Amino acid sequence: MATWPHKATTLTDAEKKAYRNLLYWAMLDIRILCQSRGRERHNPFVWRRQYLQGRMAGALADWLHNLAQHAATDFDRFDTEWFWREYDGLTTQYDQVGAGRWMDYQMRFEQHLSEHTTAS
Repeated sequence: MATWPHKATTLTDAEKKAYRNLLYWAMLDIRILCQSRGRERHNPFVWRRQYLQGRMAGALADWLHNLAQHAATDFDRFDTEWFWREYDGLTTQYDQVGAGRWMDYQMRFEQHLSEHTTAS
Protein backbone atom coordinates (compact mmCIF):
# COMPACT_ATOMS: atom_id res chain seq x y z
CA MET A 1 0.00 0.00 0.00
CA ALA A 2 1.24 3.49 -0.81
CA THR A 3 2.38 5.53 2.15
CA TRP A 4 2.78 9.14 3.05
CA PRO A 5 5.26 10.64 2.62
CA HIS A 6 5.73 9.01 -0.74
CA LYS A 7 8.53 6.52 -1.22
CA ALA A 8 10.60 7.33 -4.26
CA THR A 9 10.98 4.57 -6.83
CA THR A 10 14.14 4.26 -8.89
CA LEU A 11 13.13 3.84 -12.52
CA THR A 12 15.02 2.42 -15.47
CA ASP A 13 15.33 4.49 -18.65
CA ALA A 14 12.77 2.19 -20.29
CA GLU A 15 10.29 2.81 -17.45
CA LYS A 16 10.81 6.57 -17.67
CA LYS A 17 10.13 6.46 -21.39
CA ALA A 18 7.03 4.32 -20.86
CA TYR A 19 5.65 6.81 -18.30
CA ARG A 20 6.33 9.72 -20.66
CA ASN A 21 4.54 7.90 -23.47
CA LEU A 22 1.62 7.15 -21.16
CA LEU A 23 1.38 10.88 -20.48
CA TYR A 24 1.31 11.57 -24.22
CA TRP A 25 -1.41 8.97 -24.88
CA ALA A 26 -3.52 10.31 -22.04
CA MET A 27 -3.21 13.86 -23.39
CA LEU A 28 -4.55 12.61 -26.73
CA ASP A 29 -7.48 10.96 -24.94
CA ILE A 30 -8.20 14.15 -22.99
CA ARG A 31 -8.16 16.11 -26.23
CA ILE A 32 -10.67 13.70 -27.77
CA LEU A 33 -12.92 13.99 -24.72
CA CYS A 34 -12.85 17.79 -24.71
CA GLN A 35 -13.16 18.67 -28.37
CA SER A 36 -16.66 18.97 -29.70
CA ARG A 37 -17.30 17.42 -33.08
CA GLY A 38 -19.29 19.01 -35.85
CA ARG A 39 -21.58 21.97 -35.59
CA GLU A 40 -22.93 23.58 -32.45
CA ARG A 41 -25.62 21.46 -30.80
CA HIS A 42 -28.73 22.58 -28.95
CA ASN A 43 -29.68 19.10 -27.83
CA PRO A 44 -29.60 18.71 -24.03
CA PHE A 45 -28.62 15.03 -24.41
CA VAL A 46 -25.50 16.07 -26.34
CA TRP A 47 -24.74 18.67 -23.67
CA ARG A 48 -25.03 16.03 -20.96
CA ARG A 49 -22.67 13.67 -22.81
CA GLN A 50 -20.15 16.48 -23.34
CA TYR A 51 -20.41 17.46 -19.68
CA LEU A 52 -19.70 13.88 -18.56
CA GLN A 53 -16.79 13.60 -20.98
CA GLY A 54 -15.40 16.86 -19.62
CA ARG A 55 -15.62 15.47 -16.07
CA MET A 56 -13.69 12.38 -17.13
CA ALA A 57 -11.07 14.53 -18.88
CA GLY A 58 -10.72 16.59 -15.70
CA ALA A 59 -10.27 13.45 -13.59
CA LEU A 60 -7.56 12.22 -15.96
CA ALA A 61 -5.81 15.59 -15.78
CA ASP A 62 -5.98 15.51 -11.98
CA TRP A 63 -4.44 12.03 -12.00
CA LEU A 64 -1.67 12.97 -14.46
CA HIS A 65 -0.56 16.41 -13.31
CA ASN A 66 2.01 14.98 -10.89
CA LEU A 67 3.28 12.59 -13.55
CA ALA A 68 3.92 15.57 -15.81
CA GLN A 69 5.90 17.28 -13.04
CA HIS A 70 7.93 14.14 -12.35
CA ALA A 71 8.57 13.61 -16.06
CA ALA A 72 9.96 17.15 -16.20
CA THR A 73 12.31 16.46 -13.29
CA ASP A 74 13.49 13.03 -14.50
CA PHE A 75 11.20 11.25 -12.02
CA ASP A 76 12.96 12.51 -8.93
CA ARG A 77 10.93 11.25 -5.91
CA PHE A 78 8.26 9.58 -8.11
CA ASP A 79 6.16 7.00 -6.23
CA THR A 80 4.92 4.41 -8.74
CA GLU A 81 2.77 2.62 -6.16
CA TRP A 82 0.88 5.82 -5.36
CA PHE A 83 0.50 6.62 -9.06
CA TRP A 84 -1.10 3.26 -9.89
CA ARG A 85 -3.26 3.33 -6.77
CA GLU A 86 -4.71 6.63 -7.96
CA TYR A 87 -5.32 5.01 -11.37
CA ASP A 88 -7.21 2.16 -9.69
CA GLY A 89 -9.50 4.80 -8.20
CA LEU A 90 -10.27 6.14 -11.67
CA THR A 91 -11.14 2.66 -12.93
CA THR A 92 -13.92 2.43 -10.36
CA GLN A 93 -15.33 5.84 -11.26
CA TYR A 94 -15.32 5.73 -15.08
CA ASP A 95 -16.53 2.93 -17.35
CA GLN A 96 -14.06 3.81 -20.11
CA VAL A 97 -10.95 3.65 -17.89
CA GLY A 98 -9.39 0.36 -16.84
CA ALA A 99 -8.38 -3.12 -17.93
CA GLY A 100 -9.74 -4.08 -21.35
CA ARG A 101 -11.37 -0.68 -21.90
CA TRP A 102 -10.70 2.25 -24.25
CA MET A 103 -8.38 3.95 -21.74
CA ASP A 104 -6.39 1.00 -20.40
CA TYR A 105 -3.31 2.94 -19.34
CA GLN A 106 -1.72 0.11 -17.40
CA MET A 107 -1.81 -2.11 -20.49
CA ARG A 108 -0.41 0.69 -22.65
CA PHE A 109 2.38 1.29 -20.13
CA GLU A 110 3.26 -2.40 -19.83
CA GLN A 111 3.11 -2.93 -23.60
CA HIS A 112 5.44 0.00 -24.25
CA LEU A 113 7.77 -1.15 -21.49
CA SER A 114 7.97 -4.73 -22.81
CA GLU A 115 8.63 -3.54 -26.37
CA HIS A 116 11.49 -1.31 -25.24
CA THR A 117 12.92 -3.66 -22.64
CA THR A 118 13.27 -6.58 -25.07
CA ALA A 119 14.67 -4.28 -27.76
CA SER A 120 17.52 -3.18 -25.49
